[in-house]
Amino acid sequence: MTDLHLSPLFYTQVGVTAPKTMKVLPQTKKGTQKVTIGDISGVLMCFGAKKGDVNIVFKTLPGQKISRLELGGAQGTIKEKIFISSGSEVRGYSRKGKQFLAFETNSTEAVNSMFVDGNDLFTCGNYTYNHYRDCKDTNYYLASDKINDVISLPSKDPTSVISVIACQDCTLRLLKDSELAYEVEVAGPPLCVALYNGDGGSEQDEVLYGTQNGKMGLIKLGSTEPTYRWDLINERKLGGISCISTFDMTGEGNQDILVGRDDGTVEVYSLDDSGEPRLKASHCFNESISSICGGYISSADHEEIIVATFNGRIMGLTTEGRPRHSNTSSISQENQSKIDTLKEEIAGLTTQVDAANKKYQELSQAAQKGVNVLSALPEFPINDKFVLNQDEAWYTLSIETQVPIDTVLLQSNTPIDLQEVESSTAIVSYSPPDPDQGCYLLATYRCQDTTRLEVKIRSIEGQHGTLLAYVIPHMEPKTCRLRQYKIKPLSLHQRVHSFSEDKPCNSLKITGSFSLGEAHSWIVHCLPDVPDRPPVDSDESVTLYFRSTFVSTQLECSYKKGIAIFRSDNMSTISVLKDVLSKEVTQRKITVQMSHELDSNSIPHMLELIFPKLEDQVMLAKNVQLIDALQELQVHEEDLSFLSPHCQFILENAEMMKEDFKQQPCMVDRLYAIITDLYMDRANFKGVNMRHKVPELLEILDSCNLSNLLEFFKS
Repeated sequence: MTDLHLSPLFYTQVGVTAPKTMKVLPQTKKGTQKVTIGDISGVLMCFGAKKGDVNIVFKTLPGQKISRLELGGAQGTIKEKIFISSGSEVRGYSRKGKQFLAFETNSTEAVNSMFVDGNDLFTCGNYTYNHYRDCKDTNYYLASDKINDVISLPSKDPTSVISVIACQDCTLRLLKDSELAYEVEVAGPPLCVALYNGDGGSEQDEVLYGTQNGKMGLIKLGSTEPTYRWDLINERKLGGISCISTFDMTGEGNQDILVGRDDGTVEVYSLDDSGEPRLKASHCFNESISSICGGYISSADHEEIIVATFNGRIMGLTTEGRPRHSNTSSISQENQSKIDTLKEEIAGLTTQVDAANKKYQELSQAAQKGVNVLSALPEFPINDKFVLNQDEAWYTLSIETQVPIDTVLLQSNTPIDLQEVESSTAIVSYSPPDPDQGCYLLATYRCQDTTRLEVKIRSIEGQHGTLLAYVIPHMEPKTCRLRQYKIKPLSLHQRVHSFSEDKPCNSLKITGSFSLGEAHSWIVHCLPDVPDRPPVDSDESVTLYFRSTFVSTQLECSYKKGIAIFRSDNMSTISVLKDVLSKEVTQRKITVQMSHELDSNSIPHMLELIFPKLEDQVMLAKNVQLIDALQELQVHEEDLSFLSPHCQFILENAEMMKEDFKQQPCMVDRLYAIITDLYMDRANFKGVNMRHKVPELLEILDSCNLSNLLEFFKS
C-alpha cells in the first residue's frame, strides 16, 4: 500500500538530457534549494523556484554534450561545487556559475560516467576506468565488459581508494586502487549504482543498484566478500531503472529510496522494521526518467522529488497538498497577469513559426523552379532500447523522441511475433508479408500525441536477421530516421556466471587456424550481451556462460586460439551453433574441423523441462475455449451448482485466464516447434531423414502425454 501523497509540478524545459545530469545543490541556510542540470547541447543551467516562478541563477553557452553531472567539495565540507563531463574533459563550476576547473583527461574514450569525492575524481568510458587525485592520473583499470556507472566508497584509508563499477555483464566489480578485489553477480545488467543514504550507510559500504530489467537491490560490500541485504523483483513489469537516489521524504529522519525508470515511472520506497523495501508512492510521467533527486525546491517546509526526463522536462512531485480547482471562475490578479504574459509569448512564438514556415515554402517553390537552394532536414534525437526481458523471454523495443511521434514502421527479414503493450495508444496495422523477398513482417504504428512507443517482440531461436524501425516524427518538413536491431541466432539466451555439471551435455568442438578474436566474433554474432572485444582479464582463453530464458537450458562457450568448445544440455542449441558457424567460417574462408558428441540423456532431460510449460499452456487454451459457453450459460441459469468444480473454477477466473492467454497467444505453437526441432535435430545429427514422422509427433503432443512422448523419442 502507498501512503505518501505527491502532487506533480512542472518547472522548466531544457534540451535532451543524458542519464544522471541533474543534482540538487545543498542548503547553505534555511530556505529552498537550487537545481543544476546539463543537457546534450552543452548548456549547464542552475535555477531556483519561488512562488511558482523559475528563477535562473546562471546559464552557460552551448558546447559539447554534457554526459554526466556530479557535486563535490573538499573533504569535510558540503558538496556544492558542480562538476560536469563533456567528451574527455571535466569542468568545474561554483554554485554561482564561475568556472574554476577545466581538466582534460586525454582519455581515448569519452567520459560516460563520473564520480567525485573530495580531491578524487573517478571517470569511466565504455571499458576504461580512471582515478585522478588532484588531477593526476593515479589508478587505471580495463574492464571486460561495458561500464554503465561508477561510485566510490567513503575512504577509510587515505592512501587507497575503493570504487565500484557497474558492468553490462550483470556484475558489480569492486576495485581497490587498480586491482580487482572481487565481482558481485546481480539480477540483471546494472544501469546505475548509488551509496545507500548518500554515504554508504552506518558502515559506509552499502550500495544500491538498479538493473536494466527493472530490479533493485542493496548489497553490503565487505573487504573480502559481499552480503546481499535484499533484492526487489519487478512484479509490476515496469521499465528498467535508469537512476536511483535517497532522500528523507517524510522528515522522520529515515532515508527513502527514490527510483526513476525508463518507462516514466517514479517510485518511493521505505524500509520496514525488518529492513525490507515497501512501496510508499508511485507516479508515471510517460517519459523516460534520466535523473532523480530529493530536496526542498518550491517550498522550504515540504519535501519534494525532482526529476529530469529524456526530453528535458524538469518536473517535481511535492508533499505539499495542492488546492482543488474551485467551481468559481475567479482568478487572482497575480495569476491573471501570468496568464496574459504567457498568452503574449505564445502569440509571438506562433507568429515566428508561421513566418518561418512561409519562408520555407517559398524556398521550396524556388527550388522546384530550378533555383539553387540549400535544404536541410531537421535532426531529432532518439532514445531507443532493444532489451531482453529474461522473466518473460521476449524483447522490449522502446523508441522515444523529443517531438511527438507520427508513425513508426517495423520491418523484419526474419520471423518474429509482435505483442501490443496495454498502456500504448498507438494504432497498429499489418501489411501482408513477402517471405520470398525476405520480408516476414511489415507493421505500421500510428501514434497519437505521444513521444514514446513500446512494443514487445518475441523471436525464434535459430532464425536470425535484422529488425528495421523507421521513425517519422510529427514535424515539418517530413523526415525519417532508421534504427536497426540485430536478432541473433540464440537471441533468447542471457549471460550468467555459472554452469551446472550435473546436467547431461552435448558438445561441439571446432579446431583450425583461427585467432581468439575471430572465435570471439562468432560468439558476438550468435549470442546477445557479449562485448565487441574479448575479455581482457583472461589468459588467452575465454569462457562465457549463458542460460535460455525460454526453456531454462544452459550453454558454455570456451574458446582460445585454434580451438572452440560449446557445451549445452539442449541438442537444438548445438545444432543452431553448428549450422550458423559453418556458414560463418565458409564466408570468411577459414579452414576448420568440426566434431560433436551427443548425450542421449539430454533428450528426456529437455522434454521434462518443456513438458510442464506445454501442459499448462494446453490446459489454458482449452479453458479459454470454454469461457464463452460457460458465461452464456451463467446468463440463463441462476443456479450453477450442477457444474463441475473445474467449470466453476473457469468462471471464477475467466478474466485472469483471458489475460494470461492474451499475453502468450502463440505459446503452444512455440513449444510444439521446439519439441519438433529437437526431434529433427537429433535425426540430422544421426544422418537420417525423419520428416515423415512429424505428423505422428504432433498427434502425441496434442494428447499431452509425457510417457508417450518419451517413448516416441526412444523409438
